[in-house]
Amino acid sequence: MLKTKEVRDGLTACRKVAKKANANFFYASQVLQISRKEFFYATYATMRIIDDLVDENFLKLDIDKQDELMQDFSTGLSRWLQQVLTLEIIEGPLSAGIIHALRYTVGRSDLTEAVWKDLADSLLTDIRRVDMNSWDDFLIYCKGATVAPASIYIYLLSANYSNEKGFVYKLSKGLDYYARDLAIYCYIVHIIRDLTKDAFNSPRLITVPNELLFKAGLSRQTLFSSLQDKDPAIVNLANELILRAKPFHYNGHKALSELNGKLGLSEKTALNRLIGIYDKLYEVAEKDVGLLIERGQGLEKEFRI
Repeated sequence: MLKTKEVRDGLTACRKVAKKANANFFYASQVLQISRKEFFYATYATMRIIDDLVDENFLKLDIDKQDELMQDFSTGLSRWLQQVLTLEIIEGPLSAGIIHALRYTVGRSDLTEAVWKDLADSLLTDIRRVDMNSWDDFLIYCKGATVAPASIYIYLLSANYSNEKGFVYKLSKGLDYYARDLAIYCYIVHIIRDLTKDAFNSPRLITVPNELLFKAGLSRQTLFSSLQDKDPAIVNLANELILRAKPFHYNGHKALSELNGKLGLSEKTALNRLIGIYDKLYEVAEKDVGLLIERGQGLEKEFRI
């Protein structure tokens, strides 16, 4: 497939979206060769656009306004999924340029459609304000919210690439085997890092199950005031989250060690740069979880070496 002007412009637009987000994924991916970097830009921009649409344009609204617009956002999410699965230029959240970029990357791959469907399912629970009551509810939500994006990233690092065939996944074990535990571990660290920011913006952005909030004597609605008041219950909650992250940290790093033996040098460097940031934040949390809550985003920038 030729890299037409439409494709080049689309990839440039995707890179701008990824760079603007200033995420750890973007930082880690700069060491990749161009074909994998382009795959990253296209897929990350596709996910970022719909995630920001739900988080910024819907979840921050008051409840009455959410009720009024719930069907519109559900329809928009459905159109997004249709755009991604068909790679057709139809009306939806993704621009024509991004569709061109996806055709050039994902369209020349055997990436499973399940990852996109899982992501859409998690966003739909956000739009419909489905309660996250238990730890099991949290893990179900993680399947789309964090395991799906991690699976896409591991796919683009590990798939064989050629100009003729595009990307072909050759590992003997499925993406979920390598992605699940690492993704959930990093997501828990991410939740603690962004706890203050998310609590300020909307209670619905707090993806902590009710059972853990209640156990700490907290509620989703009053979490921000508890953070402002430096309520000791916040530290108790965060320590509980770090404790629950431990088995995912252990199993995730076992999978990471196995995966490292199957990746090329630049791909291994990118993945370990990414996980290394979360490992350093995790180490901070184990020593003083309050420090991660207070300085998480600043520390993260310092750890991008």
